[in-house]
Amino acid sequence: MICYKILFVLIAIVIGQYQCEKPVEDLLLEEYHDYASLKKLLDTFQRSFSNISKLFSIGKTAENRDLLVFQITDEISRIEPGEPSVKLVANINGDEAIGREMLVNLIYHLLINYGNDEKITHLINNTNIFILPSANPDGFEKLKNKKFNCNMDSDLNLQKTEIEFNFPDILDTNITSETLFDGRETETISLMNWILDNKFVLSGNLQQSVPSKLHFGKDNALFDHLSTKFMTNRPRSNETKSCSSLRSKNTTGSMQDFNYFFSNTFEINLNLACCKYPNPEKLITEWENSRGALIDFISHVHIGIKGFVSDFSDSSYLNDKGVFGTPIENAIIDIALLDHNVTTSVNGDYWRLLLPGTYKVTASAKGFKSETKLVDVVENHVTVLNFTLKRQNQEIIPNMFASVKNDIDILVSQIDLLANVEKRDSLLATANQPDDLIHHNFNELEKFMIDIEKKCPSIASFYSFGKSVNGSNLYAMIISDNARVHEQGEPEVRFIGNMHGDEILGREILIQLIEFLCENYDKNELVKKLIDTTRIHVAPSVNPDGYARGSALNTNNVDLDANFPSLFKAKSQPNFNAKSNVDKIIEALGAKDVIDQKIQPETESIISWSREHPFVISASLHSGSLVVSYPFDDNKEAETQYTPTGDDETFKMLAKAYSIVHPKMSFGYKPCQPNEKFANGITNGAAWRPIRGSLQDWAYLNTNDMLVNIEMSCEKFIDQPKLKGYWEENLYPLLSFIGQVHKGIKGIVRDQKTKLPIQNAIITIEDNDHNVSTFRHGDYWRLLTPGHYYLIASHPKYEPKRVKVQVGSKSATIVNFELNPKGINYDQIVDDVITVISTNSYAYLFTGLFVIFLIILIIVMIVKASNRYSRTSLVTNMYSRLDQEDNRKLLFTEDDDEFGPDDKIFVR
Repeated sequence: MICYKILFVLIAIVIGQYQCEKPVEDLLLEEYHDYASLKKLLDTFQRSFSNISKLFSIGKTAENRDLLVFQITDEISRIEPGEPSVKLVANINGDEAIGREMLVNLIYHLLINYGNDEKITHLINNTNIFILPSANPDGFEKLKNKKFNCNMDSDLNLQKTEIEFNFPDILDTNITSETLFDGRETETISLMNWILDNKFVLSGNLQQSVPSKLHFGKDNALFDHLSTKFMTNRPRSNETKSCSSLRSKNTTGSMQDFNYFFSNTFEINLNLACCKYPNPEKLITEWENSRGALIDFISHVHIGIKGFVSDFSDSSYLNDKGVFGTPIENAIIDIALLDHNVTTSVNGDYWRLLLPGTYKVTASAKGFKSETKLVDVVENHVTVLNFTLKRQNQEIIPNMFASVKNDIDILVSQIDLLANVEKRDSLLATANQPDDLIHHNFNELEKFMIDIEKKCPSIASFYSFGKSVNGSNLYAMIISDNARVHEQGEPEVRFIGNMHGDEILGREILIQLIEFLCENYDKNELVKKLIDTTRIHVAPSVNPDGYARGSALNTNNVDLDANFPSLFKAKSQPNFNAKSNVDKIIEALGAKDVIDQKIQPETESIISWSREHPFVISASLHSGSLVVSYPFDDNKEAETQYTPTGDDETFKMLAKAYSIVHPKMSFGYKPCQPNEKFANGITNGAAWRPIRGSLQDWAYLNTNDMLVNIEMSCEKFIDQPKLKGYWEENLYPLLSFIGQVHKGIKGIVRDQKTKLPIQNAIITIEDNDHNVSTFRHGDYWRLLTPGHYYLIASHPKYEPKRVKVQVGSKSATIVNFELNPKGINYDQIVDDVITVISTNSYAYLFTGLFVIFLIILIIVMIVKASNRYSRTSLVTNMYSRLDQEDNRKLLFTEDDDEFGPDDKIFVR
């Protein structure tokens, strides 16, 4: 009897152990996940695979739930130039539950196989994947308590308005840009903004209905091809085709139409099983049926043509993608005989899905002459087709060497003179000053930016670098002699205002600074020199929602200046008392609960903005004190103690360039709290009041930028009559701060053989941890105090070079580098040959092949001389290796035996 009991206990232990160790993928497929579970799962996935994933919300539902998007790519901190974006959406109809669970499983499947499965790894390395598991979480929440039912009746339509058909009707001639969002559901508006703000190439909408009739002209064939490919890749696709009980979705105002007619995106309706809300035990079968087809669908973004559109006027400069010239944003790519044009992104890159054939492609942009090329599109291959456009007005050609040394020396001397109270007024004697300053709400700010660009079109250009939680644009104005172009060697400065919504002084001061620079460009020599030699970005308000409600915090009640990623985020231990499947998954992944706040949309926008531009120095304007603070704001213990960076003396120099020119700040006292004093009106942030997750700490640790916080006043809300007085106190300090960007060192890093600039080369100062990298023209800037330094320029593809340099107190010392390449890039040679063939450039092809032949012949002769018994052909081995490499990079469904060679999609 005792033996039986022992045996029973052992069996129970084994069964229990088996249940505990059940794979995560099986646990995911055992049940449907409501909103709370879904959010918890996605958060766990992101924290467990934070190196390749990001979780964010694109908006709120009517019942205040987040529309959660999960992003997967290899370089998650940025959008890589030349890399296409794909999105997958599910559950837009709340009663269609299968797609929701399929995308949750797809997210985990991609994450867990990255680095293990070669096809998935290559796909993630070359694609930006965005997954929205539920576009209608409110609808699903109402469904989850109902009985599992395949034949859902129309009365189970859980929304008064179907979100999928709540988009603008393309046949409605009354729709304008102003009325585009009128009458839309909250979820629809969020989806529309998401589509409009991103350059998606391909999209899949997972649903359970009969395909609708297409009306996309000659692109119907492409839609049919992608849809048919998905269906045939599902082993049980015939089941979906026989869903006679489901209505045909042939309704106007669809999300598919909106994607095609209002953006670059081709959206395909991906039809799953007929049963909308089956018993959970059916999920594993549907996953096995859909997994390979979904992965194959994503890989189809790599067909057709892609390339860059750049400015011919600086086409002698090469960026890190091998493309000459400054990128042109929003250039139009037109395919003859096809109605769907696409536009370039901020990086000048574009993608256009096409079936095999010969096409006439034209690139055009405002202010440029159009260019047309013929291209052959090959099946299962993306053809590179770049355009370099000539300007219509050659007088606008950027002056790549605007920073003449003597002129900069004079400018820096004048900037230093701003600290002399008795002499500085003469520098602005010819400048116009405002009569009065007024407050600006968001609409007035927007109108101001538009008016300034019209008033000073030659030096002013405004843009939005993101949106707030409530969807307000985060605007910035560029002031420069060639505002729309980054000129080689010209440094960029940034001002940020209103990060705390209730601190309005910085907002109004920056609005006035824009007006002052615009008004006085042709009137004052100092202003003109600053604008001609500097690219100045001014963002008056990065927290418009907080300003609108008079709060320091954003709409989600988060302090944006404590919301940036930090080295010292506290974490709790994992929960080992797992009970639910979700808890078991969290335990299996070893995820830890981060107790800090989620990164906010405004914060995300500032991070992306910071990485897109080569800011050298920045200032964030605040109120609440009268001092300039500099990093670090934080330390491991989060204690109030002096915490210097490796550039402590340089930060002091930068901070004093503002405080000493200020009529009150330089005295070093703090009238807001008389007991505190600041020597020279500056302070280390952590020594004053520690902040975890500040912008200035993040900027210093993650970008080239050296950013300081400027506290401009004790009071936060300034009455309108007082604004002019504050403007007069801060005008000279603002100009002085801009001028500091022309100190330290600067230069260009080039390839010693080709003399072409090298992007993303690293400039290191010995015994200093803060490195800077070169921008697209190979140019760099590094603020330093006077002294002797050892500089090292390095790049993974080049031999490093070390030099000694002396930095003076005046304008920046020019230190250029020429680096020797480490070796020959055979893969690039093969890519270039394929591109030349595709674009019919046979003259270049024959020349290139002749040169390659000579190189190979020399190498073969050397090998034969060194080993007379060797009969191995280096040429054969080289191309055999490349062919094997291509075979390893095939992107198609996992079940290889289910597909023929014609079904394989790959990226070369």
